[in-house]
Amino acid sequence: PAMADSGSGSGGFAVRQAVRSADIVSLKRTCKEVAESKDLSAIMEKGETFRAWTPLHIAAWGSIKDRSKAKDIIELLLQTAQKAGQEQAMRSAQASDGATPLDLAREKREILVQQRIDDPAELDIKRNLDKIVEWLDKGLPAE
Repeated sequence: PAMADSGSGSGGFAVRQAVRSADIVSLKRTCKEVAESKDLSAIMEKGETFRAWTPLHIAAWGSIKDRSKAKDIIELLLQTAQKAGQEQAMRSAQASDGATPLDLAREKREILVQQRIDDPAELDIKRNLDKIVEWLDKGLPAE
C-alpha cells in the first residue's frame, strides 16, 4: 500500500505539492531560493511514498492538476538544477522501482500515442511530452 507523502521539514514536501497543484508562482519562488542557496535538496527530495518520486518524476508523469503546465514546471526545475550544475543528477534520479523521469515521460507519451486523440488540448500535451522527453534525455539546451 502506498504511504501518504508526509515529507520531511526540508521543504521538499511543499515543492512536490506545488508541482502536483501546478502552482508555478510558488515553484518559481522556491526555485529562486534554491538557486541562491545552492542547496537543491528541496527540489530533488524523493517523496516518502511507495514510489519515492521526486518533483521531476511527478511532473514527467503528469500527476498534476493542470497537465498543460507540465512542460513549464519541468523547464523550471531543470533550469534551477542546471544553474547549480546538478541537472544530470536531477534527470537521472531513480524512483523506488528504478524509473527515471525520462522513463515516466516516455511511458506517458506511449500511452497518449496509442489513444486516438482529437482534442486540441490533448494534442498540445502530447507535443509538450515530445519536448519533455527530449529535455529529460539530452538535457536543456545550454543558456
